[in-house]
Amino acid sequence: MNTEQIKNLIDQIAELGVLALSFTGGEPTLRKDLPELIYYTGVIHNFMNGIATNGYLLPKLFKEHKLEGLDYVLISLDYPIAELHNRIRGINVFNRVLESIELANKNDIKPIISTVVMKDNLHYLRDLCDLAESLNCTIELYPCEDIIRDFPNSRYQVEDITDKVPDLSLWANFIRSLKKQYKNILTDSISIDVIERGGFGGNPSYYQQILRCHVAEAYLFISHDGIINYPCKIHPIKNFDALKYSLSQIYYSKEVREIMEIYDGFSFCSHCRLGCSIVSSLPTRWKTVYEKYIRGFLEGNLR
Repeated sequence: MNTEQIKNLIDQIAELGVLALSFTGGEPTLRKDLPELIYYTGVIHNFMNGIATNGYLLPKLFKEHKLEGLDYVLISLDYPIAELHNRIRGINVFNRVLESIELANKNDIKPIISTVVMKDNLHYLRDLCDLAESLNCTIELYPCEDIIRDFPNSRYQVEDITDKVPDLSLWANFIRSLKKQYKNILTDSISIDVIERGGFGGNPSYYQQILRCHVAEAYLFISHDGIINYPCKIHPIKNFDALKYSLSQIYYSKEVREIMEIYDGFSFCSHCRLGCSIVSSLPTRWKTVYEKYIRGFLEGNLR
């Protein structure tokens, strides 16, 4: 999509009553118009506004633009050691991540480290929390997962991914232990419980009774070409072209409403523990709203 097409969609998102918007990818910093879109989103429309990035191009972006309107940056960091992080990411990005965090703090933009927890970095989590603390930023620690991506004519699954997925009980107990020591961990106890008990889905009985998946109604993912997938971006059983139909027409359509009513009752929902699905579902219940947002604010992790 070009700049004006995206701005038009941002206008429509505002009309729907949405309060928060983030630019993710892929890698959003590859777009030359990102600073303009951030301003339009965060200043013109006053969204809570963020970007998810690997951090490679972020120092250059900070030095050339004010990035006015940006509230937070979610930056990938999987190891506290440059050699290990650069190897798994495939580019020399570690030092740029640290520089990005420093520049974000200088510009009063909240930096958040996003760590994919795997079997071989589990023992580095304490060091990562220490590093985040020293850099004055928060950190989220979600486990690596076996995601099968569905496309119209194909499916994609990472080979040997199960070799990287940590034991979920081990992960959960370790995060609970770390949360007692570190106040900058954003991974909340509800998410930990949901993941440890099996995630979403499960028929005839669900794996956990804590939270149902509300991703189809609470999380609107618009891809680079204007396509919106339902119920989620991973399993698109229905897709709509937002450049042909208004977001309001799509969101309130009979097809989408029927999908929303199924929640995580689809076969492919079994054992889903996508962080974006869990986090977008948390605001649907007061108990989970408190745990994720109110408590986080009181502890100083959200501002």
